Amino acid sequence: MRIDPNLAIQPTALDTPKSQASSPKPATGPSGPASVVALSPAATAAAGPQQPSVTARIERIRSLLERGAYPIDLDVLASRIVDDDALRAGRPS
Repeated sequence: MRIDPNLAIQPTALDTPKSQASSPKPATGPSGPASVVALSPAATAAAGPQQPSVTARIERIRSLLERGAYPIDLDVLASRIVDDDALRAGRPS
């Protein structure tokens, strides 16, 4: 995830209907919206070919994200962030 310091989001009132709320356009990169990382040709070659099932799943998730229909369980996400932080610090979770 990348934080764009040049992007300013105006807060909306709680009683503002979603149809009236304005949202900023996502940043676009070399491979699509909000792209942050692009692999070099050497890194792509080192990663090797992906299985078709993995590629299909990634494309399905991308399309759901673009439509805003991908469910995100924030409790699971928070737990994984804490676990990752603990592993990076050398502590068991």
